[in-house]
Amino acid sequence: METIKLYKGKVTILFDRDRHRFFHPDGTSIKGVTTYTGVIDKPALIPWAVKMMGLFLYKNWDVKKIKTEAEKANLIETAKREFRRIKEEAAEKGKEAHAWAEDWSKGKKPKMPEDTEVRNAVIAFLDWFKQSEIKITSSERFIYSIKYDYAGIMDWEGTRKRDLIIGDYKTTNGIYNEMRFQLALYWNAREEETGKQYKEGDIIQFGKQTAEFGKLIIPRQEYLKDIKAALGCLPLRNRLDELKKKR
Repeated sequence: METIKLYKGKVTILFDRDRHRFFHPDGTSIKGVTTYTGVIDKPALIPWAVKMMGLFLYKNWDVKKIKTEAEKANLIETAKREFRRIKEEAAEKGKEAHAWAEDWSKGKKPKMPEDTEVRNAVIAFLDWFKQSEIKITSSERFIYSIKYDYAGIMDWEGTRKRDLIIGDYKTTNGIYNEMRFQLALYWNAREEETGKQYKEGDIIQFGKQTAEFGKLIIPRQEYLKDIKAALGCLPLRNRLDELKKKR
């Protein structure tokens, strides 16, 4: 369990890295940013999961090898889990790319990854950085909101021509609305702690297949709208958890 000091040492939170969970010193749990934004509906996920199941069956349904009903049932059950396997594999590669970018941002000299998709993400990261004119001043920073009692780890913050920028890295296939609200919660907590205002938030997407980057720049006026929406996730998630306990 890691002890994290924030707000110039006035606030202490604990972090269990193995379970990726946050706690107060008295042991009570603190919900994370992604727990709250996870309540947002993801309409594209179901069609994608069905597509992954269909592709798996298309590739593996061999009538010469699969003859019994038990063999058919086993193949179908495996196909049902295929989207989860792909999702977990992508998440691991994303973590590796994040870790590489963090080390590089801290002045270390990490070796180029051997995995093709991770290496593509790293190439995209380096291309973005060269074009961004951003100086990264902090990466993988813990955040906590006293006012709203949530915690998280933001990817990076920096400056561009003296303007404060806060940002998030993504290795997904696109940039989705949920990411705006996740960044807004990091942004809100960081301003709460520092008393400073960030001019913009940058969501940077690194293509694991294309080695190209995409970006979404969120100006402050848009952030002010996003944070209102993001804070709506908190009472909804908390109420759903209360109802779950009553079952």
